[in-house]
Amino acid sequence: MATKPVPKLPRVGLLACFSGGSNTGSLTGMAALEVVRRLGSDMVGVCSLPAVLSEVPRQSALVKKIGKIIVVDGCHNACARQLLAGVGIESAFYLNLEEDLGIAKSGPFTSLEFTDQEVQAVANALVTLIEAGAEADPTFSQRRQS
Repeated sequence: MATKPVPKLPRVGLLACFSGGSNTGSLTGMAALEVVRRLGSDMVGVCSLPAVLSEVPRQSALVKKIGKIIVVDGCHNACARQLLAGVGIESAFYLNLEEDLGIAKSGPFTSLEFTDQEVQAVANALVTLIEAGAEADPTFSQRRQS
């Protein structure tokens, strides 16, 4: 049986709530995908939150090798951050849409109640965090330019 090729790791991994159960949960995932579209998969990649939480060996090992992790939560419940702490994953940066950006959670079953402007605003905030990481860590900046 052939072994799977080792994927090229992005410099930054995004672990987003992406629950889809509310507007802010959906926004976390949509914005994460927008950031990958803008910056490219060499710079940033979306990591599988369910796989990491289930401790799928390959996914967990890959996430632990990524240089910087950003966790994105949609609301004050901070589900992604709390669940990741339970499996020993710490983030370099954290963004909470409700607390940091003032985007109100509309409640359950509001999965599609967000605008493209909100997606872009969250993506802009994530890009700013990624750029801050590049400025704060000279080796990160060098890797980014390579």
